[in-house]
Amino acid sequence: MDENNAVKVSAALIWEGERFLVCQRPEGKKRGLLWEFVGGKAEPGETGEEALVRECREELGITVQPERVFMEVTHEYPDLTVRLTLYIARIREGTPTLLEHNAMKWIRIEEAEGLEFCPADVEILAAIRRYAGNVLRFGENGTRVLLPGSGEVRSVVWLHEDFETACRIREIMRVKDAALALVPGTDWDADLSPWPAPGVFGGSSGFSGGAGKHLETLARDWIPEAESALSEAGRPLVRVIAGYSLAGLFALWAAAGSDLFDASAAVSGSFWYDGFAEWFRGREISAKFVYLSVGDKEKNARNPRMAKVEEAGEAILTGLKEKGIPAVFEKNPGGHFRDVPERMARGIDCTLSALYGN
Repeated sequence: MDENNAVKVSAALIWEGERFLVCQRPEGKKRGLLWEFVGGKAEPGETGEEALVRECREELGITVQPERVFMEVTHEYPDLTVRLTLYIARIREGTPTLLEHNAMKWIRIEEAEGLEFCPADVEILAAIRRYAGNVLRFGENGTRVLLPGSGEVRSVVWLHEDFETACRIREIMRVKDAALALVPGTDWDADLSPWPAPGVFGGSSGFSGGAGKHLETLARDWIPEAESALSEAGRPLVRVIAGYSLAGLFALWAAAGSDLFDASAAVSGSFWYDGFAEWFRGREISAKFVYLSVGDKEKNARNPRMAKVEEAGEAILTGLKEKGIPAVFEKNPGGHFRDVPERMARGIDCTLSALYGN
């Protein structure tokens, strides 16, 4: 196999919930009617990302944003050798429309078994199976639980994240015996806000304060349903709630508003939320550990309310210490939107290690 003369190909792994997009090649082309990921050959002078954007526009009429390389594969066909780079990408504009392919589908990884893919994609599908497989589902739009690859479940971490981000978190985490449970159908400004407050951006309708009702549903429906399927012989699971941004605030609020969780990880949490730090310091907390973090540049936010995030986090930490609750407050490099899966994985690992006594 001559990799030096391989044709460089860019392709897109585009997620919609727990499904990803695949396309069927036209009948008249080589490898006709086989399934593949949208993309194509890079033209002279193009980067892989530029080629991907152009190909997605030409083949499906969409504009995509490549986010990171998922994997690279080299495969030798009878007529050429290809070096395929698969990017995780998000649709920025447009709706996928058949312009060149014979058909397209959004599939779960297990549904790939019923489709015949181009040989270069077989190794990719195996990697996606490791990345996005081993999922416990409850109803079409219900809770999704990402099971650990080891098979053993010692803890369950409740998240308000999209499926692909949760897969990335599971991939990065060092603790390998935790299941990640995804809370379905969340309206962030309503369900994750503890009480009504003005919005932070122009045109926002504000926060409506529905966290109490959301927590009731979590306690009544989603937690019992998922954890009854996870527990072995009634063995209790370590239960953690973790979240980013406003979901981080909810994770901290839930630890103070109930005894449901053994620990809370509030990652780049919205600690600036009006009156929250003062409210939190006056509450009794049953959690055994609390993890807090912010980006070290978040205090430079232009919005004066959001700029109080680090100061408020320090006040919350002080309150936890006063109550004798073990806690960590980390300051990560960068602003609010940097390294979200990496920060989440770090926070969850720290929390579970503290609970496990590692």
